[in-house]
Amino acid sequence: MDNLSVMNRAKNMSHIRSRNTKPEVLFRKKLWSMNIRGYRVNPKNIYGQPDIYFHKRHLAIFIDGCFWHKCPKDFILPKSNLSYWIPKIGRNVERDIEVNKELEKIGIKVIRYWEHQIRNNLEEVINDFIQQYEKQEIKNN
Repeated sequence: MDNLSVMNRAKNMSHIRSRNTKPEVLFRKKLWSMNIRGYRVNPKNIYGQPDIYFHKRHLAIFIDGCFWHKCPKDFILPKSNLSYWIPKIGRNVERDIEVNKELEKIGIKVIRYWEHQIRNNLEEVINDFIQQYEKQEIKNN
């Protein structure tokens, strides 16, 4: 049973962002401070609308929320309304796999980070990203 009224729950859920979340903004600010440019944020013309996309390197970055994408470390199943949440989160996970396959099929490298990785150890995430970024050759198309 939900401990909030329907109106309060709706208000809470309406404030949950899908773009420009704190982990995404932290990540982008760190890239900017390191003078790493040339990316687009949530480009509509790239399947799955990655959080960050480097066109010249064909590199898509997704920063997944631990709850919404079922992080193996931090995910906690809600106690109420399971008939809604189990399929909802399951479909998010399926979509993540689908997006990865489709992007890789067209030559785009996909990197995914969990929200908790950025929150707990941004420097490690950035170091991992830089290694992969530098390996990814610049494409001419």
